[in-house]
Amino acid sequence: MKKNIIVLTMGEPGGIGPQILLRSFTAISEKTRVIAISDFYKIKDLAKTLDIKIRKITKISEACFKNRELNILHLEYQAPFIQGEYNQRNSKSVINSIKLATNLCLNEEVDAMVTGPINKHILKQSGNFRFRGHTDYLEYLCNKKSGSALMMMSNPKLRIIPLTIHEPLKKVSSLITKQRLKESLSKTTEELKTKFNINHPKIAVLGLNPHSGENGDIGKEEIQNIIPVISELNRKPHFNISGPFPADGYFGCRAFEEYDATLAMYHDQALIPLKLLGFFESVNTTMGLPIIRTSPGHGPAIELAKKGKVSEKSFLAAIRLANTLITRKFTSKTKYGNE
Repeated sequence: MKKNIIVLTMGEPGGIGPQILLRSFTAISEKTRVIAISDFYKIKDLAKTLDIKIRKITKISEACFKNRELNILHLEYQAPFIQGEYNQRNSKSVINSIKLATNLCLNEEVDAMVTGPINKHILKQSGNFRFRGHTDYLEYLCNKKSGSALMMMSNPKLRIIPLTIHEPLKKVSSLITKQRLKESLSKTTEELKTKFNINHPKIAVLGLNPHSGENGDIGKEEIQNIIPVISELNRKPHFNISGPFPADGYFGCRAFEEYDATLAMYHDQALIPLKLLGFFESVNTTMGLPIIRTSPGHGPAIELAKKGKVSEKSFLAAIRLANTLITRKFTSKTKYGNE
């Protein structure tokens, strides 16, 4: 049953997370129902400063979506929320907020989750976090094998998926395997159909090396793995994959406008053009999981939090995209359920 409820986590409480969460609430439609996970007592002063009414709840069933009050699902944090200052004592609660939001989605108490930006280094220092980031942790919480989830970054001009995410560059080449490419391209094609209503997705693949290896003179990855996988998948119905394209020319001549999504080989190859094309509109969508999860396309920005220079545009875009994905999921279930 569609509830159309989105649960929000604020991420790192010392960064811009609490501010963008609260500021986004003032901008969303009254038809968009959100619940935020936070420490009600520690976020209360910030909410008052921003003139936002908040309401404490201890379980989803207590939520009330009237009177423009933001429901705060209370989770205790050990240290105060001081903008511009990390406090490792809050790390356990940051991790627990992600776990709680994921379980609410898995148990179908809410329809989607939007996560605020975290500082992975601080979480790892606490000794309670052994993951590279949100994506890996969500895989674990959803009982999925490592590498099964994809990070799709998008804004109104570009959808792009990095094949490898938070990996040192020296390791990237060894991770570009035929199996990984097949799984990523298959998953991307399927999710563009089911989540984004694109019936015949066109996907572009970028090369790893300059000039896409220049026929093997600059690198062999394209010849050995990337080209064979593209050829193999294109022999099957429902695949429409092109490439590998040299990344500089592909973005320089705006070839990405001809495709529904682009598969990049590593983090910066994907995120630099994305953020140049629309930093404050960029959203991260996790694909390959049984839940809907989006997040803003930036980090906790601790220095900006200290200076009070905060933009909620990306977090707000993440909420709106999550709401769109909920509607599409519900429409799809209704359509096929009635056949």
